[in-house]
Amino acid sequence: MQEGATEVKSGTALAEKSAAALVEIKAAAAERDRAVQQVFEALAEIGGATSQVVNASDAIAAIATQTNLASSRMTAAAATVSSSIESIAAVSEENSAAAEEVSAATEEMSAQAEEVVASAASLADMATQLDALVARFKLALESSPNAAPDLASIQPERRTALSRPTRLPSKAKAA
Repeated sequence: MQEGATEVKSGTALAEKSAAALVEIKAAAAERDRAVQQVFEALAEIGGATSQVVNASDAIAAIATQTNLASSRMTAAAATVSSSIESIAAVSEENSAAAEEVSAATEEMSAQAEEVVASAASLADMATQLDALVARFKLALESSPNAAPDLASIQPERRTALSRPTRLPSKAKAA
């Protein structure tokens, strides 16, 4: 019996050791479960962070697309503005040329007006001289109806014109 008791003691010690080992294994398994749970939680957080990174990346891509579109629109608008400026410059050059033409025409008309004024003054002077000459004729005819006017008192250029008979231009001969 002693041998049986020793075996029982030995079996009991072995059972206690096994129980202690099982407790340790159970504690290790529980620790492993907690570690696995923490890994899953960390993976879930990483998944959420990854989703946030993907969302942020999509938002950045959308902003970049909008920026490129705005840049393209601004380039087209700049080209339109440049074309408009070139058109305005061309019209300005045309207006400048037209203004120069108008200025030249105005100067020419001013010179012609001065000539007309000078001619009018000359005609007025000639009319005054003609009135004086007619008055002399009237005086000469009234005092002696057969007497001729004194051509010596008339200015030399006028004397020549008065001494020649005036001929009216004849009509062109019919062919």
